Amino acid sequence: MREIEVKVKVENLQELEEKLKSQGCVFADPVSQHDVIYEKVGGPNLYEDAKEGNIVLRIRRQPNKVEFNLKQQKSGEMDNIEYETKVDDPESLHQILLLLGWRPQVEVKKNRKKGKLDEYTICLDQVERLGTFMEIEKLTDDNADPTAVREELFTVLESLGLSRANEETKGYDTQIYYLNK
Repeated sequence: MREIEVKVKVENLQELEEKLKSQGCVFADPVSQHDVIYEKVGGPNLYEDAKEGNIVLRIRRQPNKVEFNLKQQKSGEMDNIEYETKVDDPESLHQILLLLGWRPQVEVKKNRKKGKLDEYTICLDQVERLGTFMEIEKLTDDNADPTAVREELFTVLESLGLSRANEETKGYDTQIYYLNK
């Protein structure tokens, strides 16, 4: 599946959540997430040499579940082919990745409230060190037109009173990587 998303910086998550609920968005309970992003030893730097085709591996810990995620970048950081699976033994997976030549590069900690609005996934995020954001995502087939999908997502954002000017085109991991440099 291809995941195309738009992320915007927001000032008031509670107000935005109320607007979304009034439009029929249904939210799950908030969860804390701790992501560890891995980089291939000797490979291109995921952040300074980002380009189409790059692979990003992530272990995400949440209360009562752990997931492993692979993203292959398409037209930009917010457009990826993505695969995800549950993990029963995250420490063994970590050791496997180390043996395969991958190493932890960046950690992202956030509180996320996830919702569904029509065919879109909405995430309201409070990200440690970065602030508050909304992500809107659409799952498409692998050869979808990212420009057309992004325009569709912006239409939804603008209906909520959000501006394209507040778009953040970098992932949380990229933003934290540059904070740490």
